[in-house]
Amino acid sequence: MDYLLEVVRVEHEKMQEQIFMKEKKNGQLKRKRRIQEDSNKNKRPITSYPSKPLLPEGLKRHIVENMGGSNCVLVIQKQLFFSDVNPQASRLLIPFSQVESHEFLNESEVERLKKKEAIKACLVEPSMEETEINFKWWDMRKNLMYVITTSWNSIVKNNRLKVEDVVQLWSFRVNSTLYFALQKL
Repeated sequence: MDYLLEVVRVEHEKMQEQIFMKEKKNGQLKRKRRIQEDSNKNKRPITSYPSKPLLPEGLKRHIVENMGGSNCVLVIQKQLFFSDVNPQASRLLIPFSQVESHEFLNESEVERLKKKEAIKACLVEPSMEETEINFKWWDMRKNLMYVITTSWNSIVKNNRLKVEDVVQLWSFRVNSTLYFALQKL
């Protein structure tokens, strides 16, 4: 899986170099640096959690016994921000830098994401309801993000997710198909 991380890093560096060269050519570089310095003041703090979380027993039992799932991996534990529960945004952002392990994706899935293709997956909600989602990869200039779209607003509503809730996103496989489980803490 180090290969996947290296591929992602190299692709990101190439894109950053292209952006840099365009801005240098257009004389926008000095202005952009000043804007970036100002924007760094408004960055959200990265919340860290003291211990390595374990998959809750009830959820684990549901995944393994009821669904035949395996290879459970914690993707991220994060505090929800307004943008995560805002109906106009309708998506959950998963900052690449905060992902616990990128090994939940296989090589073909990484290739699809690099081509800007969505991966259709199923998400097990905290209510144990299964919902189809799209899992994507966005390059937001300085940051790479995984993102969950399609049905996210209904997931927020059905599970009463709100700003400052802490959630865990787990991935697992059922017959080699990618699934996710969302756990509200």
